[in-house]
Amino acid sequence: MKNKYSMIYIRAFSFIFLGFLFSFFTSSFWFNVIVKIRESIYTGDSGHLILASAYSSILFSIQSTLFFLGTISLFSITIKKYKISSIGVYAFIIVVFFILNKISDVLFVVPWEPITMLIGLFATVILLYKQNYSTFPFIQAIIIAIQVFFAFQWLNIMPIFSFLQVGQSDISISIKIAGEYLKSESVLNFIGFSFFLPFTFSASITASLFISYAHNIVILQENHKKERDIQIIKSKAMENKIYQEINSLAHDLKTPLVTVRGLNSLIPLCNDTDKLIDYSQRIEGAITKMSEMISSFLYSSSRQQIKVEDLIQYIQAQIPIEDETLNIDIDMENQLPLLYVNKVRVVRALINIVENAIVVPCIHEFKHITIKVRQSEDGVKICIYDNGIGIESSNLENIWEIGYSTSKTSGLGLPFAKQIIEDHNGNIKIKSNPDGTVVTVYLPSANNTQNKRGDCGE
Repeated sequence: MKNKYSMIYIRAFSFIFLGFLFSFFTSSFWFNVIVKIRESIYTGDSGHLILASAYSSILFSIQSTLFFLGTISLFSITIKKYKISSIGVYAFIIVVFFILNKISDVLFVVPWEPITMLIGLFATVILLYKQNYSTFPFIQAIIIAIQVFFAFQWLNIMPIFSFLQVGQSDISISIKIAGEYLKSESVLNFIGFSFFLPFTFSASITASLFISYAHNIVILQENHKKERDIQIIKSKAMENKIYQEINSLAHDLKTPLVTVRGLNSLIPLCNDTDKLIDYSQRIEGAITKMSEMISSFLYSSSRQQIKVEDLIQYIQAQIPIEDETLNIDIDMENQLPLLYVNKVRVVRALINIVENAIVVPCIHEFKHITIKVRQSEDGVKICIYDNGIGIESSNLENIWEIGYSTSKTSGLGLPFAKQIIEDHNGNIKIKSNPDGTVVTVYLPSANNTQNKRGDCGE
């Protein structure tokens, strides 16, 4: 931080030092201004007078800009380091700027124009007032400042403003006297306005564009932060979903564990060899079942052949039915093909769909859910119907987004189900109207790995 402030201090005093030396290095240019004024008088050509006005305005504006950039650099340090109010710092800039003008007037032959300098300073400060110097590039301040100072320097050569004590330096007075001699006061006024108005307008537009740009940058940064926060929330939400899976798995593991424990307690009491062999085989089967369940949870690529009937029965056992107003019917065809799936994950995906159907609002006396299982051309279609209020068509595309919900749920069930089904080369579709919703899940058979689509029949 100290190095940063040191660099700003060096830059500030470098600009101020260059401002003091500017008249010395540009003495030949100032002499050329005087030559142009004399040529205009000798030849009677006001064109030379206009060139002299342009040269003097350019030289005055460059020197003013150098001093301004030096003081504005000190301004940025004062704001950041000492946390002084903006009004106090602006007053500080004006005082410093005025002192620099006076010093320059004493030390150098070429005088300054204090009135137009201060007016230009006020105008520049106003245009830069809303800029954020912590993010505002210094080059933008240079662009605005040089336009403003160049615009206001043209007021010095306009006879119309002489009563306001504008243009009191030797150069400015000489230009206006020459203009009066050549009867060109109106020309000087016209040329002055022709440069003053466009450059003032240009500086205002430039400042507005910079402010708009800085504002857009802030908005983009805020949006990026919000997006990052949303991603964090989604990650935490998915972690919660994983914890739900763990809880479900732990619940499912209780059954084979109870079997193992019960059979193990019978072994010491049994003297029949045949029963001991049967107990041992049943324990082995329970352990195998537990191993398959754990593998299915830990490894998403783990697959087992399973009957559709066993899958549906497993789903049915996992659905909590505590509401007396809820009816769930299972309509399943016979002789359905085998599936080759990760049983734990597919069951969890289908349960999520059923749970969504359970919580959706319903205007009927009874919530009715039907699970239809049909054989497809190359697999199995599982359709889950409900008689809820349905989902608006404008929201159907959004339901697959993590965190989006129309029923005040976590918004994780359907995205999770879609991911699991698609990981098994299946697909999931949803149709909805005010009378209810149907979710169609397609899973390929164990002998088919291609993804086929279809709708459930009645």
